[in-house]
Amino acid sequence: APRPAGRPPRAVPPPVMGEGGVTLSPSALHRGPSQRPVDLITGLLMVAPLLVVIVGVMGAPLLQAVSLSLTDKRIGLPGTFVGWGNYGRLVHDPLFWLAVRNSFLYAFGAVALKLLAGFGLALVLNEELPWRGLWRAIILIPWAVPELVAALTWRWMYSDTNGIINALLLRAGLIEFPVPWLGSPQTALAAVVLINVWKGVPFFTFSLLGGLQVIDAELYEAAAIDGAGWASQVRHIVLPALSPVMVIASLLSTIWTFNDFTTIFVTTGGGPAYATTTVPILTYEKAFWNLELGYAVATSLAAAPVFIGLIVLATRLFAGRER
Repeated sequence: APRPAGRPPRAVPPPVMGEGGVTLSPSALHRGPSQRPVDLITGLLMVAPLLVVIVGVMGAPLLQAVSLSLTDKRIGLPGTFVGWGNYGRLVHDPLFWLAVRNSFLYAFGAVALKLLAGFGLALVLNEELPWRGLWRAIILIPWAVPELVAALTWRWMYSDTNGIINALLLRAGLIEFPVPWLGSPQTALAAVVLINVWKGVPFFTFSLLGGLQVIDAELYEAAAIDGAGWASQVRHIVLPALSPVMVIASLLSTIWTFNDFTTIFVTTGGGPAYATTTVPILTYEKAFWNLELGYAVATSLAAAPVFIGLIVLATRLFAGRER
């Protein structure tokens, strides 16, 4: 339509190209800086109810535990403030350092094996297999079994008198005498690590399987055209794509495994000769056997820097990946 006489045409500013080739309108440019405080306040208001719940459910018990660790509280007796005395005892307690050593061996050894086994199973289950749904359901069974049931079952399987593991090894001629898997300091820790691996492999398998299924199939086709073999595709396509999933799954599994109490308590109770005593087991012994509640809480809180360090490490890895 013809423009009315006497009215000049409206000047339209040219579009501005933002990062990544995104076209930004002039109104968005003028609105951006002034809108950020409003967006920040809106976001804080939306997460405020969740923050209140987290502080109430987790913050209050944590503060109570910290205050309790600064006392010589014993079960059934009033406690007095001792400051950092409990933590000073921990530094000079050889049993505590043995428990820390066992906890690291138990946690990082089990997580490494679960990551390797889960990655291999995820690669297999990602292929076009017959009855693939059935195999996936079978892999999920260990994760669905309650920890107490799994620990009791494995304790029977490891038994040196009527356990199925020794029976099979004796029948196959691999051993001459039954092996006390849970009764020997040389094999007890490895035995409970295997139980934790059996229980936790499905978590890694399905976490990594979900990451594999979002990788574009065209990447594999392009790599095959360029002459890349299966190993090269795994190295240059699969591993970079799954690295965020691996980091998160390993971080969560490390925290869960480090705090695992049921498996070790039911199978070995921390023995023999403290070979499987971890920080949670030692905390239980100090609290309910020695009745030293304040010292037990200090023992438990001494492991907090490990978890904080893992969280900071994972955060920096993701920040570096985004940059």
